[in-house]
Amino acid sequence: MYLTEISNFPSSFSLFKKTKAKTGADGGFDFISRSFDESLLRRLKTLDPPAISLSWLSKAVDFLSFVHSEAKTLVSRLEVASFDESLALYLEDSAKVLDLCNFISSEIERIRHRRLSIGFAIHLLTTSESGRNLEKLRRARDLLSGSVNGVGYPEVKKRRFGIGSDGIKDLVKELALRLERPPRGKISSANRLVRRTIYAVGLVTVFVAGAVVAALHRSTELISVRAPSDFSWADSVNGLEAAISTELSRRFADKNEKKAHFSELDDVERQLKELSDVIDDVTGGESVENKNKEESFDGVVKKLERVTEVLIEGLDGLSNGVNGLFNTVLSHRNGMLGKWRVDIEKK
Repeated sequence: MYLTEISNFPSSFSLFKKTKAKTGADGGFDFISRSFDESLLRRLKTLDPPAISLSWLSKAVDFLSFVHSEAKTLVSRLEVASFDESLALYLEDSAKVLDLCNFISSEIERIRHRRLSIGFAIHLLTTSESGRNLEKLRRARDLLSGSVNGVGYPEVKKRRFGIGSDGIKDLVKELALRLERPPRGKISSANRLVRRTIYAVGLVTVFVAGAVVAALHRSTELISVRAPSDFSWADSVNGLEAAISTELSRRFADKNEKKAHFSELDDVERQLKELSDVIDDVTGGESVENKNKEESFDGVVKKLERVTEVLIEGLDGLSNGVNGLFNTVLSHRNGMLGKWRVDIEKK
């Protein structure tokens, strides 16, 4: 198991030092902080158990969008200047999140493109009398042959424009390393709560981004930052990170057994191979029954249809989640920049 873990702050420094006061304004800040933590903890439970699947990654991205929205709501309740250093860091890091969203969306489209030939092959095999037409069978077989060992394996490559393979991993590492270098100095209770909240957003962002990027690269390396015990949800996040790291190792460590990015792609791959074998039997003059196949020819085609539909739903779900995250973060950035410009004009 390979877990690239970024160390936390030195023990002599605590980002989350609590004020002694438990009443008045400080008591109110404690309540806001607890409410934020409790809402995250409730949503984290929906991510257990973790899996390297489109379904789970979609839920993880939705959770990340939720955390960004909760953080915005919390910060908007506080009277904090737009020049706060933690908010400035969020603006910088959120630009990286937008780049990450663009990268993931591009990879989803690459996978979608590779499965188009499967859809056309299914069309050939499900049209009237096509199952008896040897020419259509051979055409379908040719289409499927380009998909077997290929549907789930488009390699993440360097790009002429935008962020490529190495760049996106470095981007996640930068987000993780940022958490090692928090703002320091004496600050008010409100500013401390903002700092704590932005740090929490950073932790969750690295967790989700690390999982998605590792899956897209079919890598056993999970970039992560261990959440400190100051957060009531720390054990949940740390446990999920450990479980995802184990899943990545189980799935991708054996280079002799090439696995697809996600479990849904594995299901499609298995059915592609089964259908290709059946077509070879039929076009070779042997019936399905003579080969003692458990599934009829039509049954094998329908099974491929079903797993392909699940794949499409999974890709759509992740795509929608990434688009939602992009719009959420972009909206927050625009709002913060607008407030910053207003404050500049007031000076």
